[in-house]
Amino acid sequence: MTRVPLYEYRCRVCGYRFEKLVRFSQADQPIACPNCGTSETERLLSAFAARTSEGASSATSCSTGGG
Repeated sequence: MTRVPLYEYRCRVCGYRFEKLVRFSQADQPIACPNCGTSETERLLSAFAARTSEGASSATSCSTGGG
């Protein structure tokens, strides 16, 4: 099974943000903006969510609020 990651991009010309499935071998190639067509895009760092098999009861919080 080939896995293709979903990358997030932002166009440097028009500011449009979009996602695209891109193979690892093509990840560093220019990606055209679907809004304006330019290849002046940048790959963004994406946050992701993960779920453990133990469920939400074992989740920890990163907040600094007292409690």
